[in-house]
Amino acid sequence: MALASLLFVADCEPYAGEVAPLLQPVTPSAVAAPEPGAFGPPRPEPPALEVAWAKALPALRVECANTGAQAEVRLYDDDGSVNPLAVDAFSQVAADANGPFPLQERVVRLAVKAARYFDAKTLVVVSGYRKPRTKAPPDHHAKGEALDFRLPGVDYRKLAAYLRSLPRVGVGVYTDSRTRYVHLDVRDRSFHWLDASPPGVTWREAALPDAKQAARDAAYTDESDLPLDHAVAAR
Repeated sequence: MALASLLFVADCEPYAGEVAPLLQPVTPSAVAAPEPGAFGPPRPEPPALEVAWAKALPALRVECANTGAQAEVRLYDDDGSVNPLAVDAFSQVAADANGPFPLQERVVRLAVKAARYFDAKTLVVVSGYRKPRTKAPPDHHAKGEALDFRLPGVDYRKLAAYLRSLPRVGVGVYTDSRTRYVHLDVRDRSFHWLDASPPGVTWREAALPDAKQAARDAAYTDESDLPLDHAVAAR
């Protein structure tokens, strides 16, 4: 018992001598920089993000039936982003005699989406931007929101049917034997019609029934416009 008490007292008595610090401050100059490659070879720069569908998407040949203008257009970069220079090139081809006007990006995306769906290598523009000729409010063409076009080798009725399956679009199908092309525009509420007018004549268009319009338009997302549904359909 006396030994335990002695030890306890000894442990608690303050130390009268100097206490050496346990840690010495280290100046930056005292730390040597690691030699290059000391921890293995330098890491390479991370590769750019690639998206499989975008990388696999081929360029589309765009031609204008009226002016003869043409361009090879690859709308998406490998990361899936839209290349603004490609939109500009498409707009240049789709211009009328009054000169180019920027097409709305979404209408270009949908045209490329349709071409991809049918595995078409060429898109022929019948009409893109059109300068307003009257004082009436500008239509979709005058605002750069519309495109009349064909896909060579693809039945125009099947092209129109496919476009009518997309949300928030206007789709007109021109059935005269001297026209036979499809009108596509972008809008908030879908509307579809048929027009049998011969060239140079304007007849009243016939609206097509669309029972699923509201549900289809409400389900729209930005992904709806991507060329992901590549299924070579019967032509």
